[in-house]
Amino acid sequence: MSEVTADDLTRRPHPRLRPFLGDYVGYDISGVPAGTHLGLPSGSLTFIVAIDEPLRQYDRDADSTDAFDVLLAGLHLRPTLIKHSGAMTGIQINFSPLAPRAFFGLPAVELAHRTYDLAELARPIAAELHERVNEAASWAARFDAIDEVLIGALHEGARPRGAVVESWIRIARSHGGLPVSLVADDIGWSRRHLTAQFQAEFGINPKEAARVLRFDRARRMISAGDTSMADIAATCGYSDQSHLNRDFRALTGTSPRGWLSADDVVRASVGDDSALG
Repeated sequence: MSEVTADDLTRRPHPRLRPFLGDYVGYDISGVPAGTHLGLPSGSLTFIVAIDEPLRQYDRDADSTDAFDVLLAGLHLRPTLIKHSGAMTGIQINFSPLAPRAFFGLPAVELAHRTYDLAELARPIAAELHERVNEAASWAARFDAIDEVLIGALHEGARPRGAVVESWIRIARSHGGLPVSLVADDIGWSRRHLTAQFQAEFGINPKEAARVLRFDRARRMISAGDTSMADIAATCGYSDQSHLNRDFRALTGTSPRGWLSADDVVRASVGDDSALG
């Protein structure tokens, strides 16, 4: 059997799905010490199909662990804790906040700051996704199965209001660098009205979305490890390296150096900046 390469583990979705989805990213991590992986806030909903073993999320406040065959979590501003035995396999679907209406008939706000097994929301889709992905014999076949299931579930006309969509797209394309006041002016709304409509659709406000998108860009550059922290701060729109460090700690509970040194899954995934956020 030929060795699996990084290219084999990533696929763009079918063209009909691209207005709602980013890449599919497979991960197959083994040989690291058992421990806890930090799932970080990002500009995508967390949508993961587990392979072989369920994904296990730990709730520190309740001191409990929940298992997920198909995990769907909304936009969030706090890290999540994923427990693992030293091996994890699955596929992360980079799911836009515009997507829940199109596939599940729900606005993204209904998922914000929460984690579900997709079976709670859309049992037939969850069951077919999990079964077909786990039965497939190759990564390419797994990605084909996701394409087919999601195309079958797609209602292309089910989208948020056009101005809300446009505001998300503008903030996302700028990686959080576009001032909210300018976004509001461009779509012809007041800043207050934009904030209310945006929050009602996505569960976070435009300023929070910009912050998370800026952070997400920075943490991917930090993970890649080939750019200085000062340059990352400048590229991502932080006032200086100290600002980046403060924001990183506020959103993760740790420093960039602490994140990289403490999370064996992150180090095992260097070069793949999408899987397991």
